Amino acid sequence: MRPCLAFLALLGAVAVPRAAAQAPALTVIIQSGVPRVQTTGLLTDGKFVGLMRSGFPLRLHYRLELWRSRSGWFDQYISQASWDAAARHDPLADDFVLIRTGGSVARYGTPEDLERALELPYRVNLKVKGSGNFYFLCRLEVTTLNDTDLEELTRWLKGDVSPAVSGGGNLGGALARGAQRLLVRIAGLPRLTLEARSETFSGKQN
Repeated sequence: MRPCLAFLALLGAVAVPRAAAQAPALTVIIQSGVPRVQTTGLLTDGKFVGLMRSGFPLRLHYRLELWRSRSGWFDQYISQASWDAAARHDPLADDFVLIRTGGSVARYGTPEDLERALELPYRVNLKVKGSGNFYFLCRLEVTTLNDTDLEELTRWLKGDVSPAVSGGGNLGGALARGAQRLLVRIAGLPRLTLEARSETFSGKQN
């Protein structure tokens, strides 16, 4: 199938709404001062599953920030932690591959299995030091990738330096990737940004 026809077919596939689909959500839960980040409903409406089956892997980029609440002043930024995951469909095995920061790789036979894996709460080692009132802010960005983007992101997740990180690489390849990203945006393929704030909690002086 020609690339333009593939885009049109994909757009038609992802444009069909599912009334009963659960809306994607992001939550930050505090347990003994330690944040746990959880996402739900990312794949329920079928849009991202359709993208993966059509050859568009997904990148999930999380950023968690720690803030100190100050009455009468602007809140104070303390620190942050970020991590990534990449999900794709393997057409040969007809399953889904999930790669997380650190290089862990897992395979899932169905979209439901993959979604359950994505919904597992993620414990973040972002410690609170000092006294006061604190809260966490989390942001999740889900974007589509092309094959080269996925290859570079996979190497980075496994700890290897890649052109995407180092700034190197072939200029022509970079322009081609930029053109493909532009086509993805023009085509209106789904992108998703979620934000969540935890409850305010008290820190103790160390």
